Amino acid sequence: MVVRPVVDLAYCVPVDSWEIPDRHRQRVQLRDHTCRFPGCTRRSTRCDLDHAIEHDRGGPTCPCNLVPLCRRHHRAKTFSLWRYVTVQPGHYLWLSPHGRHFHVGPRGTRALDPPRRPAPDDPPPDDTA
Repeated sequence: MVVRPVVDLAYCVPVDSWEIPDRHRQRVQLRDHTCRFPGCTRRSTRCDLDHAIEHDRGGPTCPCNLVPLCRRHHRAKTFSLWRYVTVQPGHYLWLSPHGRHFHVGPRGTRALDPPRRPAPDDPPPDDTA
């Protein structure tokens, strides 16, 4: 029989470095089981942890500011126009490059606005995600 300590997911004590301690990684993975990009199901144990508010801009390195994103979606967020904000720990509001909003939380992804019909002169969709 293995006895493990109880992990308080609300515990949020930041560290001064950009590097993420294992204790923070564990809390984030227990809170968010998958990549938090809309529709992605990759397990959080196989994801990067993204600083929701960039560390360079004063974002703390603590579970409340860390979000699991698989490498593909971490790059989409970093190098394209996909953006998100943390509504509360475990709940994220995403904005797509086309202006669509998605809520990603413990129950999965929910589109918050209907897709609009493309106009004849609209550029083709960006398949970065």
